[in-house]
Amino acid sequence: MAELKVFTVLSEINALMDSCKKVPLSNLIMLDRTRMEQLLDKLEGSLDPDLEKAEKLLAKERELLDGVERRAREISEKAAREAKEAVDQANDMARKTRDDAQARAEDTLRGATDRANQLVAGAQTQANQMISTAQMQAAQMVEENEITQRAQARAMEITESAQQESARMHQETMGTLSQLLEHADIGLSAQLDALRTMRQQLGAGYIDPGQDPYDQSGYQQNGYGES
Repeated sequence: MAELKVFTVLSEINALMDSCKKVPLSNLIMLDRTRMEQLLDKLEGSLDPDLEKAEKLLAKERELLDGVERRAREISEKAAREAKEAVDQANDMARKTRDDAQARAEDTLRGATDRANQLVAGAQTQANQMISTAQMQAAQMVEENEITQRAQARAMEITESAQQESARMHQETMGTLSQLLEHADIGLSAQLDALRTMRQQLGAGYIDPGQDPYDQSGYQQNGYGES
């Protein structure tokens, strides 16, 4: 019924405008203001009261949607900040772990080198002492030809033994050094594996700040907005 009244008033307004006199040399018309105001008041009274309620509901809906979108943006920005902080902390921890591993490896290598140098120096000292002893024993046996020959043979025997012992100790020293370096290499490999694992874990949990946090219904994905 209200809809029919509206169309009736609109027809009256159109009729009024058609009956108005035109202003010469223009598209303007001379309108009866009082009559037009009466028709407009009549038109306003003919409108359905539910239209005003619907307008208020639409305004409330827009307000709620604006609040939801604002809250969603805040959550998205906060998630992006937290993700960046987590990545920065992980990078700092990775750098610190790498620096610590490198420092330990350098200490291990330095200790292995010092130990190897000590072993080589000890072997060389022992070999020199054996040669010196052999030379002293040979000097004491030079009085007679037979004694001299025995002394020379003994000296050669001691010298050869000393050289063999020196070679053996040198080989053992190199073996010890190789073991120490192998342990250092294993330690470094373990540290690098730990760093790779940490990086993979960070990559799996990282949230792309550019990802659309909403689905087609306007609510945020990944658990936000669910009842």
